[in-house]
Amino acid sequence: MFKLVVEGGALMPGRQTLLKVLLMKRHQETHRAFCLEYDKVARSIDRNLIGSSPSREAFGRWLKGHLKTKPHADHCRVLERMFPGHTVAELLAPYDPGAKDSGVQETRPGSREADTNRREVFQLGATTMALGLAESIWRGPDLFEQVLDSNNVGEARLLYLENEADQLGQKVPPAELLPDALLHLVSVRELLTHRQPVEAQRRLIRVGAKLSIVIGEIMFCANHFPLARRWYAAAARAADEAGDRHLADLTLASSALMPTYSSEPRAVLAMVGPRLEQALGATPALAWMWGLAALAHASLGDQTAFERAINRSRYTLDRCSADALRPGILSFQPERQVFYEARGRADLGDLDGTAETVAPALSSYESADSNDPALVRFAYACALAKAGEVEEACRFATTAVRDTPPRQSITVVVRAHEFDALLAPSGSATADWREALSDLRAPDPTTLPANPVIPASLIFATPGRCP
Repeated sequence: MFKLVVEGGALMPGRQTLLKVLLMKRHQETHRAFCLEYDKVARSIDRNLIGSSPSREAFGRWLKGHLKTKPHADHCRVLERMFPGHTVAELLAPYDPGAKDSGVQETRPGSREADTNRREVFQLGATTMALGLAESIWRGPDLFEQVLDSNNVGEARLLYLENEADQLGQKVPPAELLPDALLHLVSVRELLTHRQPVEAQRRLIRVGAKLSIVIGEIMFCANHFPLARRWYAAAARAADEAGDRHLADLTLASSALMPTYSSEPRAVLAMVGPRLEQALGATPALAWMWGLAALAHASLGDQTAFERAINRSRYTLDRCSADALRPGILSFQPERQVFYEARGRADLGDLDGTAETVAPALSSYESADSNDPALVRFAYACALAKAGEVEEACRFATTAVRDTPPRQSITVVVRAHEFDALLAPSGSATADWREALSDLRAPDPTTLPANPVIPASLIFATPGRCP
């Protein structure tokens, strides 16, 4: 039965729950901040729980302990995942700072998944931990299969790894997927240490290239450009060794994102220009590179070159087979191409052209995981600001920030500050926007998800390198 410690039927004035204390330590005690974190955790449990966060009134009761019954079961699932080691009853009970173990001392939010893994191992018994078997339990099945596949990896194993790489590449991968990507990459690397049949070897290397692109994307979004470059370089080498031109092009396009979001348009053109000069056929990767070239030309104010490149991007994409236009980072989608056109026209100060592309761009996005809708709104906001329509520009920009998924990427932060640079230092029209901007934080590149079972030396020493 759910019970709270009460005095006279309600908590005494000034008392607070353990939940409130823990949220204050994380600077998430406001309803909006809590709901963002709630949705982030809910996504890792069941995507249907996204948006099921408590109302402002219910949240206030949780903080004050004014509850008569236990919260809904879905709320309980999310709360206990948000605060591993605490039950809902503990979280919503009065906080006693004098207690021997108040549970307030906790690890950073990024290690939440690691804590969950540890707790699962602890539940197997003290003997397991005493014998140092935690890693063996986590990776045991995988290590056993490595031995079975040491000289001739089975078709089922290859298909499994290929499917996992494709699944990870079907979205802008959140940092929480980093352990999965690394674990599969370690499997690939260990299989490649043994002599495999030529075709199996090639398929394994292609999987390694895809996983390296995924990890590079995670590093890029997390604002860790040096590591992103290393992983993209590893992916490029693997794609070249596998003889896969399309994967090599995807790696090149992914690498060009860093100078794109570092305001280095000439560096972008230097990277993709030589490849585009000799490009034949039509692939999503080539369409992507033409789009990146178009953005670079727009940044340099060259409208003629922009029109040529964006038209080539659209034409190339139209010629691609439907099977090649998959969602995620291992392809390039029509909605992304329209977004690039909107961004380029905004950089060129073409308000009418930007407006014409914004509506179809926004309507084409269905995934809540994409940052592109926010970036499209920033493109239009920049065009409005350049045209002197500051109030409307700030409205679009504010919507972009407040509608951005909880996993904010460095791309959103960069575009937000680029827009802010177009505005006057102060003014009534910018007040709400500046408040929204103050809530936007660049990802901390030193904070990566903890992984208790894969030695860092095994992964980062020579990332993605194939024999």
